[in-house]
Amino acid sequence: MPDIKAESIGNMSFAGDIVHSSHGSWSQEKVFVTGIEAANSVLGRAPDTGILPLAADELHVRFGKEAVKIARNIISGPKKDSGRPSLVDFLF
Repeated sequence: MPDIKAESIGNMSFAGDIVHSSHGSWSQEKVFVTGIEAANSVLGRAPDTGILPLAADELHVRFGKEAVKIARNIISGPKKDSGRPSLVDFLF
């Protein structure tokens, strides 16, 4: 998964739901947020300019994440958590 700012091409930025972002949003929201982050990169602004932070996960979301983590550990053993959500986490 690429970062917002391309490493090999100095003036290229990426946006989309597969781009690394510190925001933690998903799907359409992540596309929107990474688009803003890419625009901020092009304009030389701080990456989080104009982006509101996410609220803490609701109880049912925390429960779902924990259930998936437990199931994944049972199936494939413990895995180092990157701290970033991934769609792959929910494919097991």
